[in-house]
Amino acid sequence: MRSVADIFLISSIFIVSIGFGQRSRIFTSMDEALTVHPDSVYHLDLSKQKLTVIPSEIKQFKNLQHLDLSKNKITALESDFIFSDLRILDLSKNKLEHFPEVICQNTGIRNLFMGKNDMKEIPECIGNLQNLIVLDIWYNPIDDLPESMTKLRNLRSLDLSGLNFSKEFQKKWTELLPWVKIEFESACDCNN
Repeated sequence: MRSVADIFLISSIFIVSIGFGQRSRIFTSMDEALTVHPDSVYHLDLSKQKLTVIPSEIKQFKNLQHLDLSKNKITALESDFIFSDLRILDLSKNKLEHFPEVICQNTGIRNLFMGKNDMKEIPECIGNLQNLIVLDIWYNPIDDLPESMTKLRNLRSLDLSGLNFSKEFQKKWTELLPWVKIEFESACDCNN
């Protein structure tokens, strides 16, 4: 017969193992994610779901570390889109016309994918993302970058593919961010 201590130990191991298992689990729908405790959702993939807005229920996932919202029709983020543990955010291939400044409050982000939207500028607050390693903003009609990007000392990769920048622009940013691998298109004679 098992003692109370043995039962407690076995149930504790079971609960801990369930928690670790959830960390590697990828939830691919809100319905699926809502079947578990909100603190157990670390990776949520809502790509290719024709979303025009982000489901409000997402806010309950306080431990969310990886959020994929790519290939939707999202035009904006709510002002309370803030996750302290968020490390990877993919908003590529949406309908964003403006860089949502609330992203700058998610200071834990390391990988930010926002390629193929309709954003015309990157705000100065991007400099707040001190943990940022990868910034992917390819194929957006951006014609300049904010000086605050020089504060991104952990940045290692900046994808500006599909943007027509002059040789002078490319030279300037290569010199301002010498620690970053920058992907440029061939320089144009566009006097940017």
